[in-house]
Amino acid sequence: MRYPQVRVNDASRREQKVRRQEIEMRSKTTRMIAVVGLAVLATAWLSTAAMAADARLYEMTENLKLTGHKVVHRKATSELLGTADLGTPFCPERLVKAVNPGAKSCTVNATGSDDISFANGLGPFTGTFTVVVQGDNTADSPEFVVMKGTFKGKMDFSPAILHMIPLGSVVGKMQVDGGRTFPFTGTFRLPFVIEGVDAKGAPCTPGPDDKSCFPVNDAAVFGNTPLPLTPMERYDLSTMTRPLYLLDDGSVLPVGSSEFGGGWAAVRFEINF
Repeated sequence: MRYPQVRVNDASRREQKVRRQEIEMRSKTTRMIAVVGLAVLATAWLSTAAMAADARLYEMTENLKLTGHKVVHRKATSELLGTADLGTPFCPERLVKAVNPGAKSCTVNATGSDDISFANGLGPFTGTFTVVVQGDNTADSPEFVVMKGTFKGKMDFSPAILHMIPLGSVVGKMQVDGGRTFPFTGTFRLPFVIEGVDAKGAPCTPGPDDKSCFPVNDAAVFGNTPLPLTPMERYDLSTMTRPLYLLDDGSVLPVGSSEFGGGWAAVRFEINF
């Protein structure tokens, strides 16, 4: 997982400590999949069964702040955009067909906030959502409102916070305004890149004088395998792989062309009811 560096103006000891922790995590993120050899990466990415979900949302923006003293918390608010399958609680067929009979899915616009402890990676999350379908302009994103609601629950980001594994999970409930409540579970997949591998094929981060970590790129990992066309303006594929998602079975999948926001690979949030 190779995160962009974030500057924090306040030079307090607390924030310096957290900043060091985050920089260390970001520079060493590729260790999270050290159990996955290079040969596995080159062949296993085609598996998509591990990403099946009723809805798929993507983090388009995130605003983060750090709070606390003895126990530091990571508080963030994100704007998400994605789709839900027709017939799921996010996309009730009766309501959708009344507005847009040809719709095969719904678009979900959501705002979510969380408060995650750096001590254990756990914390609550809350938010609101609006479900829309195509209205008066089929050339842009859907905009006709079908329903609205709220969601809340508990988040477990300990794999990412404590073990540098680019995954997180949630257990929660969504409530439709004036309607029913639905329990759901979710998985967060954080995009990451691989910058190098060691002699055993395990991911590592090359240093200026490091002779044990060999730089890699798409060709080294995937060979001549056809890969999805994706916006790569923000990534140097001569020194790293394209952004990847880690799947539940330990294999990886390249971030698809529809999974970018503003040129950045987006965190993927899979929801199942």
